[in-house]
Order: sequence, then C-alpha cells, then structure tokens
Amino acid sequence: MEFTTITKEEFQNFEKEYHNNCYLQSVQIADLREKNGWKAHFLGVKKNKKILAATILLSRKRRFKYEFYAMRGPLVDFNNQEVFLFFLNRIKQYVKENQGYLLRIDPYFENVSRDRDGNQTEDFDHSCLKDTLKSLGFQEITENTTQAKFMYIIDLKDSLEEVMKDMDSKTRQMIRKNEKSGIIIREGTEKDIEKFADIMEDTSHRRHFNDRGIEFYQDMYHFLSEGNHISFIFAELDLDLSYQNIKEERLAIEKAKIDRERKRQKGLCNEEKAKRKEEEEKEALLRLDKKEKEFQELEEKYGRKITLGAILYVLYGDEVASVFGGCYETFKEYQPFYTIHYEMIKYAIQHHYKRYNFYAIQNHTDKENEQYGIYQFKRGFGGHVMELLGEFVLPVDKKIYYLTQFVKKIK
Repeated sequence: MEFTTITKEEFQNFEKEYHNNCYLQSVQIADLREKNGWKAHFLGVKKNKKILAATILLSRKRRFKYEFYAMRGPLVDFNNQEVFLFFLNRIKQYVKENQGYLLRIDPYFENVSRDRDGNQTEDFDHSCLKDTLKSLGFQEITENTTQAKFMYIIDLKDSLEEVMKDMDSKTRQMIRKNEKSGIIIREGTEKDIEKFADIMEDTSHRRHFNDRGIEFYQDMYHFLSEGNHISFIFAELDLDLSYQNIKEERLAIEKAKIDRERKRQKGLCNEEKAKRKEEEEKEALLRLDKKEKEFQELEEKYGRKITLGAILYVLYGDEVASVFGGCYETFKEYQPFYTIHYEMIKYAIQHHYKRYNFYAIQNHTDKENEQYGIYQFKRGFGGHVMELLGEFVLPVDKKIYYLTQFVKKIK
C-alpha cells in the first residue's frame, strides 16, 4: 500500500463510488472552504494504482501552527483494519510534517443502530472503533462538536404510500390540513437567496441561534449549484388556491344537504344521523367563514401569494438533506415545514434517493429540553435516530494543543 497525494479528479471518482459519502467531503465544499481561508489537501491510499481510501484534509493556521480537519472524513472501509490503521497513521505523519499541531476527524459513519425513539437496536454496533481511535491517540469530543453527532433520517422505501404508513396520524393530518389551506412549495433561484437569508435572520432572532448570513448562503449556492447539489425550497400560502378549496368544501356540504333531503322525501333518512351531520355541517361552515375572513385580511396586508418559510436542501450521493431552514414569526402558526418535508420526501423517492435526512437533532432524550419538540416533529414522519461515530481530535503537537485549549478557556 502507498500513502500519497491525489488529484481532485481522482478524489471525485473515488468518492462517487464510496458507499456512504457526505457533501461535506466534496470538492465543492473544499473550494468553498478555500475561499474562506482554509487549504485543501487531497490524500489517499493506493494499491496497484487503485485508490482504497481517500480524504479531503483542510488546514488553517492558528497562531504558530496549523489545525487539520477531515470534515466528515476520512472515506475508508472502517471494517478493514489494515487499511484504516495505515491511513490514519500516515495522515498523522502528514500533519506532523506539515507543521500541524492538531488533527480533527468526524467520520460520516454510524456508531450504533437506533430506532425512532433513540433506543439502541441489535442491527449493528461499531462502537469498538472508538477504542481503535483512542489507541491511536485520538480523544473524543463530547460537547460543542463542530458537526452534529445525532441526526434524524428516513430510509426510503420504493413508494410514498409505504413511507406514509410509518408517519404519525398527526403528521398525516397536518399535511392534509396544509393542502386544504392552500400551502404549496416552489423551488427558488439565485435571486431568492436574499429572501432565504431574510427568513433565516427572522428565525434566528426567535430561536436564539447565530445565523450564517447572506454571504454564506450565496457561497453555498455558488459552489454547490455545479452539479445541481443545492435547492432552496419555499413554502407559500397561495390564496387563490385557498379560496378555491373553501368554495369546493362549501359545494360538497351543499351537495350533501341536497342528497339528504332526497332521502328524507323517500323515507330513507336516518334522522338521528342526519341531525348529527347537520350540526357538523353548521360548524364546518362557520369554520370556513372564519378561515375566509382570515385569508381576506392576509390578502389586504400581504397580497395573494405569501412566503411562509424555506429550507436549504443539499442533494448529494444517496441522500436528500434538509440542512438549514426557518419560517417567519408572523406565519409560524401555518407550520409550513410539514408541507416542505412531505413534498421533498416525495421528490427523493421519485428520484431514487436512498435516504431523507432531517439533519441535526440536538436532544432526543430530555423532554424538558427546548429542542425536544424539534425531535418530536421529525419523529412524526417515521424514520429513526442516526448516531454517528463522533468527533475526535489527535494532539499532534501536545504543547501547542494544550496551550490553545488553555487560551480558549480563559477567553
């Protein structure tokens, strides 16, 4: 086996065939990171000219020496101990030879199998790899990790009907409710990035997180649009459709009344059931009147098509990933994410993706935590919790590493 630098093209060819690739280990993201001050190193292991493992290693100077980071890497067969150990040891040596004091990795590789409640199942357990990494000198980072350790995903079936069977009844009801309300989606263009950034800024104020800002989203679009790996999906309230749905619902109630009267005249009407149905129809008509008035007030303020929220998707490898998203405070009661996720799950199935990734879940065990509701929302779509191996750092120059950690604590 030979450890060597490889070209971008060689990396791309290997990465396309890798069984579990992630967009963060891509040439496009490497180019984006280089724009922001990092340097990308393309490294691999070859045997008889065939690449067995590869990674993009990013480096950036921190005071005296360099930090190195294989973001969602390396790409290697973790079950092949010989190649895995050879690659990690040679990367460590490469970092040392290139004035590095720290090597950070967070492989896109599952630790243990979990169900939708986050409970461990017996499907697989790769946690022994942590011991291997620790034997090489790596330390696991358990708090404030660079990338999410826990995600929520759906392993996609062949049909939408199969996926919908796994959804909670509330989720299915909300999807249908939104459809009746006239909530639709549309794919944004480069011109819509400013609108997306505005939504994210509004959401960050409400949810108290640091927003990335418009330049970041523009850069994401610039680098990932090559190959059609990025999509901005907007949820809109289409009031023309809303009014049409109300009209059709009223017509259906009117038709039911006419049919009932015909049955009465023929003596075929169950009066107890009929009276109960009439009360339900009265309530439905009052609800429709209230809804129509609400829509008319919205129209006066915002027009006939209203943007509610949006999600930035990355479509890469075998998965469709919901990476960033938000909705306007004013319209959060419409819960547009039910519609966006449903439509994009449908898209992923139609285009033969293997996985739909809701992305990070911050907390799935503590019901008192404010983030628990986000997990519960994602859980309603079916799927399961995905726990990745985790983030690990290797202090290559221990003096500089611990000095840096000490300075961080003081700050």
